[in-house]
Amino acid sequence: MKRIILIVMTVLFSLSAFPQTAARQQRNLEAFARLYGYVQYFNPSSDVPKDWAVLAVYGSKKMLSINNDTELITELNHIFAPIAPTVQIFPNSAPQQFDLKKISPDHVASYSVVSWQHLGFGLPLYTNIYKSIKVTIPYGNKDENHPEKLFKTQTKIGEYLRTDIVKGITCIVPYALYANQGNTYPAAAPQAKQDLTQEMSNALPRDSSGKVSITASFPEIRLADVIIAWNVLKHSYPYWDDSSLPADTILTNGIQKAMSDKDPEDFFKTLQLMCAAINDGHMFVDFTDSRENSNEATAPLILAEAQGEIVVKKSNKEKLIDVAVGDKVDSIAHQPVMEYLSSREKYLSGSPQWKRSKSLVIALNGPKNTAISISTTGATGKRTFLAERNVAGATYRNGSENESFTKAGWLEPDLYYVNLSRDSITKKLINEQLCNAKAIVFDLRGYPLNDEVFSLLPHLIKKPLEKRQFFYIPEIRYPDFKLVKYQNKGSITNAEPPFIKGKLYFLTDASAQSASETVLAQVKGLPNVTIIGTPSSGTNGNINVIYLPGKYRIAYTGMVTKNADGSKHHLKGIQPDIISKPTINGIKNGEDETLNLAIKVAKVQSQL
Repeated sequence: MKRIILIVMTVLFSLSAFPQTAARQQRNLEAFARLYGYVQYFNPSSDVPKDWAVLAVYGSKKMLSINNDTELITELNHIFAPIAPTVQIFPNSAPQQFDLKKISPDHVASYSVVSWQHLGFGLPLYTNIYKSIKVTIPYGNKDENHPEKLFKTQTKIGEYLRTDIVKGITCIVPYALYANQGNTYPAAAPQAKQDLTQEMSNALPRDSSGKVSITASFPEIRLADVIIAWNVLKHSYPYWDDSSLPADTILTNGIQKAMSDKDPEDFFKTLQLMCAAINDGHMFVDFTDSRENSNEATAPLILAEAQGEIVVKKSNKEKLIDVAVGDKVDSIAHQPVMEYLSSREKYLSGSPQWKRSKSLVIALNGPKNTAISISTTGATGKRTFLAERNVAGATYRNGSENESFTKAGWLEPDLYYVNLSRDSITKKLINEQLCNAKAIVFDLRGYPLNDEVFSLLPHLIKKPLEKRQFFYIPEIRYPDFKLVKYQNKGSITNAEPPFIKGKLYFLTDASAQSASETVLAQVKGLPNVTIIGTPSSGTNGNINVIYLPGKYRIAYTGMVTKNADGSKHHLKGIQPDIISKPTINGIKNGEDETLNLAIKVAKVQSQL
């Protein structure tokens, strides 16, 4: 009998040594993740931790060993009570109510009211136009234009969030608190806060020598990064309506992948997958310590899409003797070519046209001095060969670089060509060349060389352009990007001599992003302007950057951009007035078909 009891006890002990089930851990982590963001960005407590990232690591680790909802609520209260004592966490089976009296001191007239205002999200380590501040206004002050405010509207005492952090567990988070000399009421218990700080420090992962090691080799770092990044995006990213997946699904998937990742490189891919679903062409994930060399080199080929096929656009004949321009690409790395491109695009964020443009650039990338299998069909039939990666790899290429080189200058008498990705707009160019042309082709298939391109607009108009509003910065007071208002400032562009009187033809494609799209948006609709090509990237506006433990960072668009007429820009991009797509015959013949079309149209319209 004793032996049986001993065996049973041994089995039970062994089972208890294993981590909780994946479903239990997922529930714990999602509850912590949501509450973490609500408290960090919307509860103005003065008892907050010095480093929210450390709290994310600590909380993530604690969530891995919780057995049930009772323990979960107890642990969440243990974590958040010392930093946000006004927050309530409770099971739906025992509901609680918000009690204004509990957050109101005696003699409130001697207090101020403090609450968060976010103009976008002001994030650590990245300085830009976005700001986050706790606004402190003396009690009873109704001045909407108080100099401390980022915008007029402020949350008031008595406003609060009541929501489920997971099914069956609710939180109440006040948006505004009373404060005196910088200290919010009620204050957290000093000893509890001190104990939490010590626990957070002790919980940081350490290497074999006992030194703190902030690397995504540890699951708590990976989980913390998912929680930190997701909350920033959930509450400040302005285009959730255009994402492929709901924010909550992205959180669930991110946690699941982070739990199963084996090392920092695996987790790098997890962050890329999270971002890909959000559909923002500005989004990139960077990993400083990455040993990955997948973009180090590439094969001496440039690929393009034409008439629904992937074809060879350019080929180095010295290195690939039997590959002809215009050959159809059937497969890459033993995968059908479209499947192969999709396997690359699933890690890219942005519009379909941006993803395809970028995947064609990176398609053949890989480690230096390796080879990739390519199958093609051409005039001599089908062939499969190994293409050596013996030229420098790239992750972006201006669309005009895919074409044969065209030098800036006169293409025809009275028809001038400028490549805005290579050529700077100078006063001398405007005065001596552009003002004397009957027609000008501005090639903006790519990113502009510099900001001088913006000096063009005053010379293209004859009277001031008013209120050409493109950029809208979110005013955020509430979580989940709800009830957001926007700041937008109208701009006036004054006409400036000398005036460029000729007809203007702007060439564009999906490689035109951000600053390029600002230029295109400014000239779109002007009476002397025609845009020719394919839709631009559909990504514009200032970026924001999230720095994460483990040396990762994520960039994203922090504002809404609209076209000058108020129409949707995100993902759609600037729509050309005349569509021009490459053809297989045109590629075989080495033609720059979009430029040729612009020349043809210019000759007719300008009677050259």
